[in-house]
Amino acid sequence: MAWQAYRWIWRLESPLHVGLAPAGFLNRTRLYIPARTMWGALTAALARQTASGAQPDYAGTGEKLRKQARFSYLYPAERTGDGQWLAWLPRHEEGQGLYWQREDGKCRLSVWQLRRRLLSTYPATAIDPVSHTAAEGTLREVEYVLPRWRDTATPVAFVRYVFLQNDIDPYGLKYALKELDQVWIGGEVRYGFGRLRLLQLNGDDSWQPAEDCFSISLDPQGDDPILQDPQFVYAHTMAEGEPVKCGAWEMVLGWNQDELDYSTCADSCWAPGSRAKDNVRLCVTESGLWKKA
Repeated sequence: MAWQAYRWIWRLESPLHVGLAPAGFLNRTRLYIPARTMWGALTAALARQTASGAQPDYAGTGEKLRKQARFSYLYPAERTGDGQWLAWLPRHEEGQGLYWQREDGKCRLSVWQLRRRLLSTYPATAIDPVSHTAAEGTLREVEYVLPRWRDTATPVAFVRYVFLQNDIDPYGLKYALKELDQVWIGGEVRYGFGRLRLLQLNGDDSWQPAEDCFSISLDPQGDDPILQDPQFVYAHTMAEGEPVKCGAWEMVLGWNQDELDYSTCADSCWAPGSRAKDNVRLCVTESGLWKKA
C-alpha cells in the first residue's frame, strides 16, 4: 500500500477554541488541533457536501475518511518576510521542559511567551430561563486562539499534513476534499468560532506534495505512513514499545456522540513535543495517534 503526503495550510478566520481540561473557571484551549478533531470537521463537511437525501451519511463518510486517509496534528504558523508559512512546533528538552520552536529554527519561545502571542479570553455565563439572570456558579472565561498574532497583527494559520492512499479510490476522495475550501472546527462554533479556510499559495494549488512531515523523513509504502527517526513526536504517541525518551503524559479519549469511542482511546500517551528515542520508526494510525512501527 502506497501513500502520498500533502502539506495543507489553513488560515484562521475567526477565534478558535479546542478544549483542554479547565483550570478553575477558565476553559482552556490547546495551541494545536488534534488530528481527530480535524477528521470530525472534515467528515461533517464532506457528508453535507455529498448528501443525496435529507440526512447526510456521517458514519459512512467518516469511515471512508478513516480508512483512506491519515492526518497529522495542526500547528500554528506565521508568515515570514519571504512569504513562507512556518509552523511553531512543541519540543521537550530533558532538564529544561517544554518550549516552542519555529520550523526554520530561528525563533524559540517558552510556552507562556507563545500563549501571550496567540491567546485571549472572553467572559461567559449561563442564563437562568426563569429569572433571566446569570445562573449561579456558571460564570467562566473561555480561552481562544486569536485570528492574528498579537504582536505583529499578521494572520494566524495552521499547518498540517494529509496522507492519501494511492491504491484505493486515488481520485474520488482527493477531489472531494479539494472542493472543501473552509471548515468549522472546535468548540463555540454556534458563536462563529473555528472557521478555517484553505489557503491558496500565490494562486497555486493548495495541495502541496510533500516528501516529509514537519521535516521528518517518510516511508510511504507500508499499511500506514511511517515516520523515520523523528527527534520529537508531533502527535499523542502510544507508550507501547517505549518509543519516547522524555516528555509529558496525557490520557487520550475519543467520544462518539455520548459514548466513548474505544477505537480512538489509549492509555496514557506521550504528549506532542516529547523527545523520541534514537532510530525509532513511528506510524500514523487511523485515529491520528502515533505508535511504534
